[in-house]
Amino acid sequence: MFKIWIDYDLNTDLYPMLNNEAELIGPLVHPDPQDPLSELEDADAVIAGPLFPGVAATFERAKKLKIVARFGIGYDSINLEDATKYGICATNTPDAPTEPTAEMTITLMLAAVKRIKMADIFFTDGSWPDSLQFMSMDLEGKTLGIVGLGRVGGRVSEIARALRMQVIAYDPYIEEERFTKLQVQRSPDLQAVLGTADILTLHSPLNDETRGLIGAAELTQLKKGAFLINAARGPVVVQSALIDALESGHLAGAGLDVWDPEPPKADNPLLKMENVVKTPHIAARTVEGRERCAAGVVNCTLTVLKGERPANLLNPDVWDHRRT
Repeated sequence: MFKIWIDYDLNTDLYPMLNNEAELIGPLVHPDPQDPLSELEDADAVIAGPLFPGVAATFERAKKLKIVARFGIGYDSINLEDATKYGICATNTPDAPTEPTAEMTITLMLAAVKRIKMADIFFTDGSWPDSLQFMSMDLEGKTLGIVGLGRVGGRVSEIARALRMQVIAYDPYIEEERFTKLQVQRSPDLQAVLGTADILTLHSPLNDETRGLIGAAELTQLKKGAFLINAARGPVVVQSALIDALESGHLAGAGLDVWDPEPPKADNPLLKMENVVKTPHIAARTVEGRERCAAGVVNCTLTVLKGERPANLLNPDVWDHRRT
């Protein structure tokens, strides 16, 4: 029987999905506070959460490991070059979180633009606003700028268009056909999106190219009174620059589900700002999304352990010299 090491609780029952073909081990099953990687030496596979250290030192320890299956879209904690070097397949479940993350993006956008948090605090304190307090704006006719038109960004564009917004997107890795299908205006560069958007939403993965993508210079290029929404990854935005843009009033508000670091430090000014709608990286946490993630990681894991190529192989170069 295969042994699958797991460090992340999906709040779902994995056992029926395993069909008695594998045994779960690791910190989720046998916690060892002295060694968070306890039992990794025995693992044929890893079902990994966001904090799993998928680097050479870890792979060196796991001599039997054949696959690291990551929940969700993000895999920035897994070094694909190291995994390939050690003959380890890496997979994710990119479709599972699409709908809930897109829905959360729109929720954060609506809450920030409509000043829901500020009004809630004001009303809870027993006050009633005068006619000009908490004025917001219509979304109809406003421009939503999207950075990253992949699965989540594309779904966000569909919902935004249903709200009668204009949508412009920047993504140099997406073909023209997708822009046409989604009826989204293609931006030739990031600057064109920044200069046009009333609301900017981020949906790019975290890598060397996108880390710090939105810094002080980029935030300055946004319209005064614009909003920033980030449900992608915290380090895509330079946090100090975002704080400055909000404190100066250049940005009217923000909606944040992701942070740098996670969890954020208690003295992070963003936590105290009334014009920042904030959630603790929960966009993908729906019952349905978790079930899709669980099914996806189990399917990828068992597929590789049976010697078959998985659908979502992140490092395809590994396949011909993978561990067996």
